[in-house]
Amino acid sequence: MINSLIKDLHDDTKDKRKEAMGKLVECGNPALIPLIDLLYDESWIIRYRAAEALGLIGDDRSIGPLTRCLKDEKDHVRYMAAKSLGFMKQPVSSFSLIPLLKDENEYVRKIAAISMGNIGGSRAVTAALEEAAEKESITETKDAMKTALNQIFNR
Repeated sequence: MINSLIKDLHDDTKDKRKEAMGKLVECGNPALIPLIDLLYDESWIIRYRAAEALGLIGDDRSIGPLTRCLKDEKDHVRYMAAKSLGFMKQPVSSFSLIPLLKDENEYVRKIAAISMGNIGGSRAVTAALEEAAEKESITETKDAMKTALNQIFNR
C-alpha cells in the first residue's frame, strides 16, 4: 500500500498528490523511511509533500533529514521543512531554524519564526529573533517574529 501511495505522490494532479500524502500520514511510522527517501527526490514538489507528511507524522527520526531540507534550493521545501520541525517541537530544531530568519523568501522567514515560537528556545534563539525582527521590512513577517518572541518569553 505504501508503495502505491508513493507512486501517487508523483501524479500530475495536485489533488491526487495531496490525497496520497494524507494517506501516508495515516500509515504513520511504516511510511517514515520511504518518506525520508523522498526528501532526496529530484522534484521539489515531491520533497515538499514528503516534508509535510513527515511533520504530520511527527517521528523524531525525521528531524535530521528535515533539518537538511532547510538548505534545499527550493524555497517551498525550506518552508515546509521549517513548518514540520515546528510541529515536532524539539528544542534542538530552533538553532537549525536561525539561518532561515535571513532567507531571501519572506514566507520562509515567517514560518521559521512561527516554528521557533512553537518550539521555544534559549537566549541565542531569542537574540536571533530579536535581531531579525529589527531588520525585517515586511510587516507581517516582523509581526510573526515578535509573536514568536512573546511565545518564548511567556513559557
